[in-house]
Amino acid sequence: MAFRQIINKVLTRLREDTITSDWTGDINDSSDVDDYQKLIGELVNQSKHLVENAWDWGVLRTVETVATSSGTVSYTMSNLDYKSRIMQVLDDTNDSELKHISDKDFYRFTYIGDSQTGQPMYYRLKNNEISFWPTPDAAYNIRVHAVQPQDDLTTATETMTVPEHPVVLGAYSMAIAERGEDGGTMTDLASSMFSNALSDAISQDENRTVNETTWYAD
Repeated sequence: MAFRQIINKVLTRLREDTITSDWTGDINDSSDVDDYQKLIGELVNQSKHLVENAWDWGVLRTVETVATSSGTVSYTMSNLDYKSRIMQVLDDTNDSELKHISDKDFYRFTYIGDSQTGQPMYYRLKNNEISFWPTPDAAYNIRVHAVQPQDDLTTATETMTVPEHPVVLGAYSMAIAERGEDGGTMTDLASSMFSNALSDAISQDENRTVNETTWYAD
C-alpha cells in the first residue's frame, strides 16, 4: 500500500480531511499537504519502525554477500546499515557458520598474541561493517543473512513492505494520544487494537518459518 493511502486510512479514522492527490517529492516539502497530515505521516513512520522492530519479518530478510581477500579484516556491507539485524553469517566456501563475538573478544584475539590468518571463524559488527577473525588468508564467500528495515516513507507513491494494518492502528493510537482524547480511554482502546493486530500479523508471518516465535512487542 502506498504512503498516501496509509496516511489517509489514519486520517479517516480520526475524521480528518484526507490527502486528495499524490504530492511531489518529500512530504515535508509539499505545500499540498497540511501540517496535521504531515504529522500523521511522521506517526506512520514511527509506527512502521515499531512494527519492523517487533519481529524478523520474512519480507525484510535478505542475504548480503561479502567476498573476502587475503589480509583484509573488515568489509563494508553496502546493502545493510545500522538498522539491520544479523541472523546468520555463513562461510559458503567452507560450508560453516561463523560465531558472533563481542568487541572485547575481537580486540583480545586481534591484539594479544601472534596475529593469525586463516579461514574466518568469528565475526564482529559495527554499523554496516563486518570484521573477521582470523584475518582471511584467501578469498571466501561469506553470506550474511540479515533483516533490513525499510527507510522512512517520504513520497506519496512509496509502498510499505511490512503489513499495513498494524502500522495504521499504531499511528492512529499515537495520534489519539497526541490529541489527548477522552481522558485516555480511546488511547487505551487504540493501543490494545494495535497490539492485537501486531500479534496477529506476527503469528501469520511466523507460520512461514520454523521455531522463530520470540518477539518483543508488549
